[in-house]
Amino acid sequence: MARTETRSNIALRCVICCSALLLCLLGWSSPLFGDWRDDVGFSKLVSVLGTAAPNGAGVPISLVEAENGSSRYFPNTASEEFGSASDPLGIAVAFIDGSGGQSEGVSSHANGQANNFFGNTTSAAPAANQVTVYEANEYMDNVLNLKDSDRVLPDPQNFRVQNFSWIGSFATDINNPTTTELNTDREALRRFDFAINADNITALVGLNNIESPLPHLLGHSYNSIAVGRSDGTHSSGLTHLADYGIGRSKPDLVVPQTSSSAATSSASSSVTYLHSSDTVLGTDAAKSETMKALLLAGATKNEFAEWSQIDSGGQWHPLDDTYGAGELNLYNSYLVTLGGQAAGRTTMPTHAASHGWDYQVIQPGTGNKLLYDFVIPHGSVAEELSIVLAWNAFIEAPFDSSDPVLADLQLELVDNNGITIDLNLDDGALLDGLSNSLVDNVEHLYLTDLSSGTYTLKVSSNDLASDFGLAWRTSTLLETPTADFDEDGDTDGVDFFAWQRGFGTLINATHADGDADGDGDVDTDDLGIYRSELAIGAPSLSSSLLAVPEPASWFLVGAGLLLTLALRSYHSRTGINL
Repeated sequence: MARTETRSNIALRCVICCSALLLCLLGWSSPLFGDWRDDVGFSKLVSVLGTAAPNGAGVPISLVEAENGSSRYFPNTASEEFGSASDPLGIAVAFIDGSGGQSEGVSSHANGQANNFFGNTTSAAPAANQVTVYEANEYMDNVLNLKDSDRVLPDPQNFRVQNFSWIGSFATDINNPTTTELNTDREALRRFDFAINADNITALVGLNNIESPLPHLLGHSYNSIAVGRSDGTHSSGLTHLADYGIGRSKPDLVVPQTSSSAATSSASSSVTYLHSSDTVLGTDAAKSETMKALLLAGATKNEFAEWSQIDSGGQWHPLDDTYGAGELNLYNSYLVTLGGQAAGRTTMPTHAASHGWDYQVIQPGTGNKLLYDFVIPHGSVAEELSIVLAWNAFIEAPFDSSDPVLADLQLELVDNNGITIDLNLDDGALLDGLSNSLVDNVEHLYLTDLSSGTYTLKVSSNDLASDFGLAWRTSTLLETPTADFDEDGDTDGVDFFAWQRGFGTLINATHADGDADGDGDVDTDDLGIYRSELAIGAPSLSSSLLAVPEPASWFLVGAGLLLTLALRSYHSRTGINL
């Protein structure tokens, strides 16, 4: 595709290149820190799923890069990170040059983001081998068709994930933009949000690497996912571009990386991982709205003591103004997809398991509320209940003037008496069980230490019909953990076999399945509780028998354990100690 120069194109390049170069230099320090994949739960997932773990295979993706000042925007296609030798499928990455300038050479910034996004040994999606690369200005002009008439639609794009690790504006002086420049920024955003919604793209966009106002491009978009850094050193706060949704919270989530560029491409890699999962393929979990909800519902807050939905001015927002929904956690988001779809109903509530999602169209009106029941079992407490609702703004031509159309959706969680949950009675009018922003296209309920009982979630629209993605996860614990899985009053070999059979269950495990602590999975934590209880009643049992074995050793270990317990029972009856 020919590269077209325009006056506005040159202005955008100047701003973007300075920003992209800064991101590139900061990004190089990331190897000094730990592997980001360990921090977001990717390594844990691989250890649990083994060869069944997704790897990004078959997901068409795109990297949109700002040129580095010398017309270079392409990664190093000869790098071993993109070759067949270390690829899990033995296939090299097929690079498609969407902008026609690959011959200009390699951009180190683009190469770093490509490593995070789809590198064979440095990403969460090493088997994503179909990648289209664009230069940012050319993408704006000739894919979003910003250079054409305001009624020409963006070109269709067949990508599930698209990465934008740069910032910019068409203003030559961002502190004193002209009306024409601001209008061009808004038109670019309209076209971008249109493309995301029309082509069902999960688009990840970066923010500045300093604490500063949000960049117009592309952090002010509605339908993308804006990504910041876990250390909070990025532009954040509320959107401020007039006539494009003032007052929305950004970023949407953060990633433990040392630059906003790297955080964005790491998030893109994680989304690609999810798209390649059997739990997503062929389902509405692949919708851009649902994928956004999946990522945000899986995000964790434990890393941020100051995470709050109340800003410094006392105003409530669905997301924290610095950390969004929290830190990306791929493990949690995968568990949400594993829970599957639970379709809400307008009459009898749908049972919502501990993890799950939904994608539907909500109609306005009090009689059209979609209902979901969450059950916290007796004797348990929900340490966390995280629920996220996401939907897209609707844009249509002409792109130089049409305002985004945004439905006003709402989340409400009520108890079995129909009363909205309020865990902090001293918050005044702020209810923990209500999320109803008038400007954002995301709602977020986050409750901790929720007591046992049945709670009903209500999804409603206050004005317009809209499709939406909904995702949730619940972290429960038994108030009194126990490994007496058969509930016969003791802990013995029969209980060990219950744990053995259930080991590896990731969600919705029952106590009978070997879940001793009530968190819904069966893992080594439950084995630890079993061991501690067994030690009280049978102190002479060798701890070596209770080491977690390889799968092939299960029968021998189980048989040995039962034989030991049987001998102990026999000898205790005859007065002989082992």
